[in-house]
This record gives sequence, structure tokens and C-alpha cells, in this order.
Amino acid sequence: MNNRPLKGIACILSGIIAFTLLLVNSSYNTQNEQTVFAEAISAPKIEDSYISGDVNSDGSFDIADLVLLQKWLLAVPDTDLANWKAADLSRNERLDAFDLCLMKRALFAKDKKDGSELIPPPISAVSPTMPCVGEARVLMIAVSFPDAQHDFSAGEIQNMCFGPEDPQSLQYPMESISAYYSRASYGRLNLTGKVYTYTAKYEINDYMKTNYREADYRTRDELLEETLEALDDVIDYNDYDVNKDGILDAVILALPKEAINRDSDKDGKEDWVPCHCYYNGNAKYDDVKPVRMCIGARDLSTTAKFNSAWIHELGHAMGLPDYYRVITNNPNDQEGLIGQTGWEMMDDSWGDFSAFSKLMYGWFTGNELQIYTGGTQTYELRSLQDAPNCVLIPRGDLNGFHSEYFIVEFNTPTGNDSAMVIGDNRIPLFRQGGVRVLHCNAELSEISSGKMFKWCINSKLYDRTNKKQRVLRGINYKNMYFNEGQVINNETNDFAWYDENGDRTVDPGITITISDFDENTGCKITIAPAI
Repeated sequence: MNNRPLKGIACILSGIIAFTLLLVNSSYNTQNEQTVFAEAISAPKIEDSYISGDVNSDGSFDIADLVLLQKWLLAVPDTDLANWKAADLSRNERLDAFDLCLMKRALFAKDKKDGSELIPPPISAVSPTMPCVGEARVLMIAVSFPDAQHDFSAGEIQNMCFGPEDPQSLQYPMESISAYYSRASYGRLNLTGKVYTYTAKYEINDYMKTNYREADYRTRDELLEETLEALDDVIDYNDYDVNKDGILDAVILALPKEAINRDSDKDGKEDWVPCHCYYNGNAKYDDVKPVRMCIGARDLSTTAKFNSAWIHELGHAMGLPDYYRVITNNPNDQEGLIGQTGWEMMDDSWGDFSAFSKLMYGWFTGNELQIYTGGTQTYELRSLQDAPNCVLIPRGDLNGFHSEYFIVEFNTPTGNDSAMVIGDNRIPLFRQGGVRVLHCNAELSEISSGKMFKWCINSKLYDRTNKKQRVLRGINYKNMYFNEGQVINNETNDFAWYDENGDRTVDPGITITISDFDENTGCKITIAPAI
């Protein structure tokens, strides 16, 4: 028998793998399958000097092994298994999607046994409409107009937006909204969607008649109501209320490319830039009420840019604010996190979510979120694109993570951080990985409809000079990542807590030293009191 596992054709087809993963929460009917699963979930255990499930041979069975096996089954270049036998949970001398399914179930069982469950999503405090953990289902309607038509069918758009993962695609990592979110969440959010088409009654400019904000929203509301009413006999809207709270989780009205750059009211602002906004009407469909909508125009012929826009807007549906800056005298300078370390989905609509965003969404377990508690402590950081992990340095009481703290993470130019795609050109976001430090302030304030982030750009407390509190700031080395031997302390630019006036003047009183650095995999950091 060859010492390498057999990788059949079915094993490298991402569609088959994506389908098989849907079985994770299904029940198996045959006695044989039940027996295989019962044996598999006993992992980790020692077998011939290796740990079952530990395909990267790092001494433990965890999410990194699951990610590695999935990459191998998808034939991602330069992906090797240190010990393929550890992944053969079905014990048939070959690796396939069934082993991946068993590994996922075994990992969930292991997490529960260890008491390492996912942290409840702190983002729930702001009452988002769309679930960020477990199952999420998106309703997308491609809306055409008598004078502006989509060039693609519902089926074609469905494949573009909600198709399986494909690392070989030119559009990667925006080859699919579903695939992007699966990678970002480490499989902890299973986002699916269904696409329908509709042609509106009136020409497109009739739905954007004035530059008054409230009237703009009313015309969007009218378009939403017209569309949902027209499709009421076709769509069961209860299918898009996964958590059964009577609210439509997420609806996207995707307008055709002819709507781009339109300025019907001549106010100097584009009418249909993709956005996430509130529905102000009272209509219900199948007893489900729309509360928020994502709406706007992008060219479907550039799949990556189309998907990146809706990935960003769905991030709002799950509760996160924009991280970019609002500068009244320079609308072209809105970058919130700057330099090569500045890529973040809720800032640029490109790149991976930061560890802060992933924390807010509840994509870390308690063991994966390492919290500094004082003294001298050393932590291991691995690529955030490969495995869920980070180090959090609190200023005081965490208050359910709605407080001020630093997050230290390690990023590599892989996965969702690999590239932006402009036309047919793949442009790397950055060339070398390293350590990024984020200054987070997730405090909340009360508003009439509930709670919101106190320092987000939509808050009345937001400082438009951008010098004071913000939800998220980046701390970097000359706009680059920190690397081997570098020390972060009170002499590092911007490494300070906010004072009572909102200025960054308070010495954190600690040093962060980087060691054992490998730009492709991770490093160690030592946090100690400043001398």
C-alpha cells in the first residue's frame, strides 16, 4: 500500500465537499455509519504514537487540522499533510469528504468535552437582524428596470454569489460570498443564499427623486415593498427568518450595472452606491417583517468586486459598523486602518475580518481567545487566516467585550487576505505577514431603538477630526507589520489608552516583545510590565 492516501476525483471537487459538509448536522441511517461516527468522535486519542485528527502533527487536534485537511482535499497548491493517517477517521485507507465531515463532528464533540465552546457573540447587544453563528440564509433579488437590465440569470448569479469554495478561481478570495464567510468564520457560520429576479414597474430614476435623506429612504422602501409583494407567491419569506423572530434576516436588492454612477437629483452623489439601511415601512410578508436591507448597484461581470460589496454590507446586517473615517473636508481620504496592515472587510471591503470583528461575531472559543491577566506571559500566535486565535489585553473590566482593549493578531497574505481583484488583475494586499496590534473600543450607548457602538461613525459622539475615540484603530510600524525582535511600548506611535478627553495619552504600562518569528506561520509574543 502506498504511504500516501488515495485522493479520488470526487475528493478534489469543491462542490462535492461543500455538499458533504451539509451532512454535519444530519443523522445517518445505517448501522455502519453510526459505528464509524461513534469511533470518530472519541478523538483525540493515541494511535501508534500519533493523535487521531492531528494531521499537522503539532501535538493536538484542533481547528487548524480541519482547515489543513479541507485545503488538501481542495488541492490547494503546496498543501501537505504531515500525517495523513491521522485524518483517516473512517479507517478505509483513503481520505475523502466523509473524513472531513467526521473530523468536523469530532472537533465539535471535543470542544464540548473540553468545555471550550464558542464565546456568545458580543455583537448581539446591538440587535443585528442576521445570525453570525450557525445557519444564516440570505435572500438576494436581482432587480432590473425597464431602462436598466441585468445581463445574468438567477442561476448564474446564484453560482457567482453562493457557489462552493474554489481556491483556483481568478476571483478568489471573493469567488463566493458563502465561501468567504466560511473561511472567515472557520466554518462557524454556514451562510447560504437564494437568488431571484424581478423587473420593477418604473424606470430607475423614478425610485430616486430627491436629495433629501428621508425621501431617499422612502423610495428605497417603495422599491423593496414592490419587489417583495410581487414575489410573495414565489418566495416563502419564513425561509429567510432562520432564528424565527419574525424579522427578515438579510435581503439584498442588487441593481444592474446601468445604475452605477447615476445622479438623478444632481447633488454630486451617486444614487445607488451599495449600502445597508433601515426599512421604515410596516409591511409584512408571510408574517415576516423586513427591518434592514442591503441595496445598490455593482457590475456582475466583475464577480469579486460584486461579492466584496455584499460581503461588506452583510457584515452590517450582522451588526458591525464601518471602520473607515469620516472626514468632511476630504471625502477621498476615508481609510480607517492604514498601510499594508490596514486591510479589513468593514473598512476597505477587501481583506479578511480582523480578530476584533471575529470576536464580536463569536467566532472564537474561550481557549482560542487568549487574555492577558498581568505579569510576564508568553503566547503563541498563528496565522489568523489559518486558525482562530489572538491575544486580548484589557484595560480593565471587559464588560462582555464592550470596553477598551488591545488585540494582537498575526496575519499572512493567504486565504481572505490574499488579494483584491480588479478586473482580471489579482493584486496582493501585502507581501509579508506579521503582527498587527489593534486598539479597540467597543463601548455601547443607548439610542431610541436599543444600543449602538458608542464611537462608531454613525454615533452623535463620533469625533470627525478622527483624533479621539474610534471603534477600531491600527497600531503598526511605519504602516508595516511588526516582526522579529521588535518591541511595542509607550514609545511606539499610537500605543496608548484614551484619556478622559478622548486623546491617546495614557501609558499602557506594558511591553510586547516578538520572538520566534516566521512570516508564513506565526510567532510568539511576550507581554510584560514596563520597567
